[in-house]
Amino acid sequence: RIHRHNLHVICGMPRVAVKCAAAEEEVSDEEEEEEEEEDERWGKRRRTSDGAAAVKSSNFSSANRLNAASIAALKTKQKKAKEFAWMDSDDEDDGEDDGADEKEDASAMHSGEGDEHDESEATLDRLEAVETFGRMMLVSESLSKKMKSQTLTPEEVAAACRALGRSKFFDGDLLEELGKLLPKMLDNKKLTVEQANDALVCLRELNVYNKEICSAITKAFKDEVSLMTPVLRLSWLDLFHSFGHQRDTEFLQLLQAPPLIPGTPNYKTIRCEFFVKGCCESGALCTYAHNMQAPISLADAGKEDGWRTRSVMLTQGQMYSVGSDAYSAAPLK
Repeated sequence: RIHRHNLHVICGMPRVAVKCAAAEEEVSDEEEEEEEEEDERWGKRRRTSDGAAAVKSSNFSSANRLNAASIAALKTKQKKAKEFAWMDSDDEDDGEDDGADEKEDASAMHSGEGDEHDESEATLDRLEAVETFGRMMLVSESLSKKMKSQTLTPEEVAAACRALGRSKFFDGDLLEELGKLLPKMLDNKKLTVEQANDALVCLRELNVYNKEICSAITKAFKDEVSLMTPVLRLSWLDLFHSFGHQRDTEFLQLLQAPPLIPGTPNYKTIRCEFFVKGCCESGALCTYAHNMQAPISLADAGKEDGWRTRSVMLTQGQMYSVGSDAYSAAPLK
């Protein structure tokens, strides 16, 4: 009898492994336990992730509710502000302006250029830039101090007059100081004709009459009237008449009829129109001729028979009596 083992050896057949049924049952039980543990771990992870997602979703919904509430409150506030904007718009504008000014001042101070005294100092450039009443008020204190200390240059004085006229800035104290400063500068010949004209225009724009300033101008420029342009002379004549200035009648006469330059053909030749009226203020110093026989213009000077060339209207009797005389030969118009 051949043993099974030997049969495998003899025939060369592979030997079949024999498994124990009890062992197989133990292995299957272990696998099932491992699978249960794996399922339990997976379920725990899933529950953890589901809980985190639920918490996140809850937080997100809460945040949405808060955002919606905030937006609704903001819209309500804006609506109320719009309804009552007409009541406090000016205050808000002022507050915004003040805030902007404070920011500018703070930034200027931070950069070393925010000195308030420098901003309000009456310099030539700032006076030339003045266009409004508020800007003039900003530099008025510094300008008054400089006038009192008499540290202004002629250019700055003229610029100050133009700025006062442009902004219509009427300040009694400032004009009083200007009335003290201008006559001194005019007496010392520090102002030009143009700068004096700025002072006169300033007084007219502010509707102010200062006789000291007017008299100082007439005294300073009496000898320069012949050098003025006709437009400037007539402008000054109109200004003095508008002020009602009657103290310097000779100067007003010179503005109307400028003095003649010695050595010219007109000098002491042309008849003085004020002498004819009997009110020449220059007297013996007048550069016109005080003679009733003097010609009115050089066109008539030296022409004794100049009247013959004028148009003459003769009556019918004169025509028959004089015939072809010089009268009848004159052209008729």
